[in-house]
Amino acid sequence: MCSDSDETRTDGELVAATARGDDAAFAVLVRRYVRQATLLAAQYLGVRHEAEDIVQDALMIVHRVARRFDADRPFPPWFFAIVRRLASNRRSRNSRGGRLLRLWWRPNVDEPVAVGFEAGLVAGIDAAVARRAMNMLAPMQRACFELVAIRGLSTTEVAAMHGIAESTVRQHVFRARAALRHALGKTGQ
Repeated sequence: MCSDSDETRTDGELVAATARGDDAAFAVLVRRYVRQATLLAAQYLGVRHEAEDIVQDALMIVHRVARRFDADRPFPPWFFAIVRRLASNRRSRNSRGGRLLRLWWRPNVDEPVAVGFEAGLVAGIDAAVARRAMNMLAPMQRACFELVAIRGLSTTEVAAMHGIAESTVRQHVFRARAALRHALGKTGQ
């Protein structure tokens, strides 16, 4: 059972407690970071269930190697680096498998097409137009914009997730907004 004192402990204290076998401390870490980690992994993979698998794997790694964590260092960059590495490895594996699949598999025209981005990013704009505009953004601009403007994360959280400075996140979001305004303005919407 988790106590109120667990919620106020620092990440370093929680990791140290996890290393000593305190499952309640580990549960607090999971609650603090599972949403951000899932969003980060989903950006790499584009598929929520795979992102959830990646986060579960990353949390298992944290639990297993908690005793090696340096409590004087911040936890989020360490944890999100694990998530990024696992997601990147999975994306590479999926890409290799996808190439083989494209060589040998012929799709059924009746199957639904998977959409990589949520419809209705901006009210009143055709979802397909918005999707094309988002896909024209540089990958990091798209990632930062989605997390800050659409998912509502803070620039601090996104910076930790991607291992970049907060000012860089703000710059990516600013540039993405400008590019989207320009691209969506051309559509006559």
